[in-house]
Amino acid sequence: MLQHTKKGDVLVVYLEGRLDVSVANEVEEQLAELIDNGDYKKVLLNMDGIEYMSSSGFRACISTLRKLNAKDGYLKMCNIRPAVKRIFDVIELTSLFDIYPTEEEALNSF
Repeated sequence: MLQHTKKGDVLVVYLEGRLDVSVANEVEEQLAELIDNGDYKKVLLNMDGIEYMSSSGFRACISTLRKLNAKDGYLKMCNIRPAVKRIFDVIELTSLFDIYPTEEEALNSF
């Protein structure tokens, strides 16, 4: 569900599968732990492996965004599949997140 690596001073998190009620809390907790333990202020969520997101998944992303904002940090996203991107658009969350087409573009934007 969640793999991660460090690229420079950016924590890059690779999500996969379905980000729904069955896993969203766990993902949110893992992200919070990674951010706190590594003292990261720059996080990139690579969403290429996410095939579906429910409201619970969006809540996990918003919680991570708030956590980073409180630390004067940044959350960016990349590689969002079209079906998931449509959900972002419908619920009008596109403007809340910095979204990039590729990981390289997102990393260069930090």
